[in-house]
Parts: sequence; C-alpha cells; structure tokens
Amino acid sequence: MTYCVGLKIDHGLVFMSDTRTNAGMDSISTFKKMHVWEQPDERVIVLMSAGNLATTQAVVSLLDERTKAVGDRHEKLLETPSMYQAVRLVGD
Repeated sequence: MTYCVGLKIDHGLVFMSDTRTNAGMDSISTFKKMHVWEQPDERVIVLMSAGNLATTQAVVSLLDERTKAVGDRHEKLLETPSMYQAVRLVGD
C-alpha cells in the first residue's frame, strides 16, 4: 500500500509520501514516489505516485526531458499557464 498525503496548512502546503515498493513476497525495495519541479519564486509542481513503477518512471522521465530540452516544441510542465493544462500534460 502506498501513502501519499498533501496538507494545506496556515503557512503553505506539506507533501508526504512513503518510499517502500513491493514486487513480490521477497522483493521489497525503496523508490521515491514524490517528484518536484520548481521555478523559484513562481511555482512548484509536486507529483506523487502510486501503482505501476514502470509507468511512473516513464512519465517522470518524459516530464524531466521536456523540462530540460532547449528549443523543444513540446509544452513544458513549468511553462503551462494553468494547473488544468499541467494535469493534461501529465495525463498525455
């Protein structure tokens, strides 16, 4: 079972997730389930994941590549004008 929690408190937002993965009875490991993209003094986007590890790694890798690629024609996560468009980008 994966735990991902986001809390809104008086001083901002708090995000927490566990790191334990289980690929069978004898295969227990750790993997980061919270990924953060930040544009200082403007925005922070946090993605917390549960479920298929390969799918999570593929999505995070694609978002990272698009964030770092210079002159790429694809929309970048930190340049989306709204949270709705950021969510659509992650879902695509």
